[in-house]
Amino acid sequence: MMNYLKAEHLKYKRTISNKLLWLAPLLTAFFAWIVGGFYGFQYMTFYWWYAFLLPGTIAILCSLSHQKEERAGKYYSVLAAPINLKKFEYAKALILFEKLLVAALFLAVFSAISNVISPSLAVYSIGRGFAGSVALVITSIWQIPLCLFLARKTGMFLPIAANTLLGILMPILLGNTAFAWVCPYCWAAKLAELFMGIESNGTFLGITMFSWNVFLPLVLSVLFYVLLTLGDANHFSKKERK
Repeated sequence: MMNYLKAEHLKYKRTISNKLLWLAPLLTAFFAWIVGGFYGFQYMTFYWWYAFLLPGTIAILCSLSHQKEERAGKYYSVLAAPINLKKFEYAKALILFEKLLVAALFLAVFSAISNVISPSLAVYSIGRGFAGSVALVITSIWQIPLCLFLARKTGMFLPIAANTLLGILMPILLGNTAFAWVCPYCWAAKLAELFMGIESNGTFLGITMFSWNVFLPLVLSVLFYVLLTLGDANHFSKKERK
């Protein structure tokens, strides 16, 4: 499996995908500062991230990964090689998860600027900012195998448009209802509410006491990520050999 991960990792050298890992968080922080000012900068950064730019970033990364294979010969070199196609797809999902964690660290660093420049207006400690940034990515990783599958089947436009729109609309429509727990697109919003005090409409409620419920969206997302990755890899290994 390590060879598959190394091979997949090498594909990202000098690519726009790597630039996106810092550019998307930077744009998020910039928009948050424009909208929220100094006081609202931190919580608006995390709100804009999970509600707008993170779903789009995931879809773009997955689409670019697929596009790279298409340009290299429409998967012919992959399908003709004596490799395990399931492990090939597992490696894609894992490396994309790793890339999103890098983006999360950039977001946390940008958020921590507030702790340095105006600590009296910072609503999160540096530690909570880093933990929240990583947790928001984890609650969204299930989108990786979904977008990989959609990109392979429909091309670049649909996964980017659909994932971004659903990521924006579902928390607004269902975020404050009981259906939020069964709607994967609401899990990041629930995490933000429980851990960071941000409502699904972007209102900051203040930091609340720790609750073990904060782990529920994380567990749900990881389980769904594993399930969808297994399904995507299985589908890829069977269908693409034909």
